[in-house]
Amino acid sequence: MSPYTESIVLQVGINVLLALGYWIAVSTGKYSFGHAAFMCIGAYTASILTLNFGWSLPVAMLASAVTAAAAGALIGWMALRLSLLYLAIITFVFAQLVEVLISEWDYVGGASGMVGMTGTTVPLVLTCIAIVVVYLVLLTRSRLGLAYAAIREDEQAAMASGLRITLIAVGAFATSAAVTGIAGALAAHQLMIITPSLFGPQQALLIILYCVFGGVQYFWGAALGAIVLSLLPIYFDWLSDWYMIVYGLLFVALMVVRPQGLIGRSRGGRGRPLLYWQRWVAHPQREGETVG
Repeated sequence: MSPYTESIVLQVGINVLLALGYWIAVSTGKYSFGHAAFMCIGAYTASILTLNFGWSLPVAMLASAVTAAAAGALIGWMALRLSLLYLAIITFVFAQLVEVLISEWDYVGGASGMVGMTGTTVPLVLTCIAIVVVYLVLLTRSRLGLAYAAIREDEQAAMASGLRITLIAVGAFATSAAVTGIAGALAAHQLMIITPSLFGPQQALLIILYCVFGGVQYFWGAALGAIVLSLLPIYFDWLSDWYMIVYGLLFVALMVVRPQGLIGRSRGGRGRPLLYWQRWVAHPQREGETVG
């Protein structure tokens, strides 16, 4: 594999991890605008441990997952009991706060960032993706996965059924943050230099777009969205300076044409024209007959 191909595979793989991690939170119907903060926490935690303490990258990644999960559980406990609007505000403010604090922390280089991290490899990234995918497959077939779906579809009905909404949502948010933290650790050791500005609002928006573009009903939709949106700027050079604008236009067009994303069913199941056509095929009526 050439270095250029390897860099593309690494970039796409890390973005897929980000999308899968974000999907875990979205699967409960909770949209966060601060997942870039968990990516930042994971990136800096792993970088500190590998550069300053000589830890191996896999062990540092586990520490990053634990640190990001703890932050996710804390923020989730405070925000997930509130409405979606307040959840968006709190997570966005948290992301901005993390960026400011890291910029002022001289131990990690402040605004200049950290340099010299290495060790991210294609097998390591693919192994992480495989582990997360296996977990998500098991999750979607478990009672916990059904609880996630119930909360997403109708939170009041789920609460009336006896589900502990806050506890389940906080657990999902912490797990989502852990996967995002691992992706941040891999990104830091692939880029070899990180600064707080890399984890700003633009990165948070990209993570959301990966998931929404592919579809939030199935985790492979989020993975597909990450793959497509990651490859577009690579194979279309003119997008390098305009990709955020193009992404925004794609997002608007998708909301009009397919609000459920590339992969997903509309709330009514199939589209009405197709449904009427299928009914007509199944029960053909002669012209002029009434449906009895």
